[in-house]
Amino acid sequence: KRDEYDDGPQCKDIFSKFILINDLVKSSKIFELSFPIKKDQTEVAFPIYQSTKRDAMFTDDPSCKRLLTVTVHFPNVERGTDRELLVTMDFSSTLLHFQAVDVTSGKSAQVD
Repeated sequence: KRDEYDDGPQCKDIFSKFILINDLVKSSKIFELSFPIKKDQTEVAFPIYQSTKRDAMFTDDPSCKRLLTVTVHFPNVERGTDRELLVTMDFSSTLLHFQAVDVTSGKSAQVD
């Protein structure tokens, strides 16, 4: 379960946990993410999953279900891997606000 990136192999299909079942979330809890990209990569897809298990480790676990995928396009590859994407997830009330922004171009994708 790995993928090759310009700076070496990275694990893939990892179920990253931001909020666990039955956890109390403070209003406007915001998470910022960073991740590796490939030098010729022109888009990034962010799949959002939920799990019925607190200890799920991979997204292909039977307890995991993909809710949606948000894709950000950033066609300018001149800077290779020296590009910045700012990704935020805001858990306010019972809603999830997800936004990914290509800092260089200002292009963004979001889900409310």
